[in-house]
Amino acid sequence: GKSLQSGDIVRVILVPEVTPSLVAFANDALVEKVFSYSAAALNLATQLDMMANSQDTNELACFMREIKSDGFRYSQKEIDNRIDQLFQKFPHDNRVRIEFGNLNYRLDKLDDALFLAKDLLIREPQNMRAMNLMARTLMKQGQFEKAFETLAEANILSPANPDRLIAMGDALYGKGDLDRAINYYQEAIMVDPDTVQTAQKQMGQIRLDQGHIEEALSLFKNSISEEEAAGFFNNAAVKAVRDGHAEKALLLYESALKAVKTDKLKPLIFFNIALSLRRLGRDIEAAKYLKRSLHYNPDFDKAKQQLELISKKSG
Repeated sequence: GKSLQSGDIVRVILVPEVTPSLVAFANDALVEKVFSYSAAALNLATQLDMMANSQDTNELACFMREIKSDGFRYSQKEIDNRIDQLFQKFPHDNRVRIEFGNLNYRLDKLDDALFLAKDLLIREPQNMRAMNLMARTLMKQGQFEKAFETLAEANILSPANPDRLIAMGDALYGKGDLDRAINYYQEAIMVDPDTVQTAQKQMGQIRLDQGHIEEALSLFKNSISEEEAAGFFNNAAVKAVRDGHAEKALLLYESALKAVKTDKLKPLIFFNIALSLRRLGRDIEAAKYLKRSLHYNPDFDKAKQQLELISKKSG
């Protein structure tokens, strides 16, 4: 066979016996092939030579490794175009198909992504990446129960994958099973501490939904930027106002202020607090917050208009 170049290196593992769980684990870990010790002794060299000489396999593998090692050279559009070209060239290669399925997912072509995921699972029932693609697509379609069932099946075949545990939490969060969702986020952190920021962000959103404001603030503190945290509280407060819960909105706005240390969002938050106070008939307090908003942004026209309305009403 040909001599291997650096980009042609393939990953294989040797095991006493090839089982469905090991095949699933290998797929999860992006390992190209699993061999039993007995089979390896007979045909490992031949199999590796065939893999090395498989043009379609190597072309995709080399490209994906190049992206990982030197990804800054490519824009997302260039990557997507290359994957599309590879699919046109090698439409029956399963590894090309999974990348093309992920491309369809990114482009919101969800029916196409789901078709490719299902087709791959018919061909390779232990294909974890196809299961993950199917679950993410189902979640994007709002089918959270089916997404969780798919991920749970994958978790049986290849347990303790932290990214999948996060996804299982997301599916449960989407279907409203909040306490179970938190359990999966916590499990992901135990398996891989590097997932702590993602998991805590999701748990913070759940605690915010449940009304546990201080706990949400604590979870957001170390997982997301202060602007993003303030945005979550501000959005929750806006929703509370729309639902007719102005008092709850005030608490959420106050929490948004605790989350920010810079002045960028303060004009909007102070303005929103003033609107909530006006809904409660507390115009004098509202005027104070409108003035604080204008202190940080003197050109905030909506704050000026509200202040003028209060002034006319009191005059």
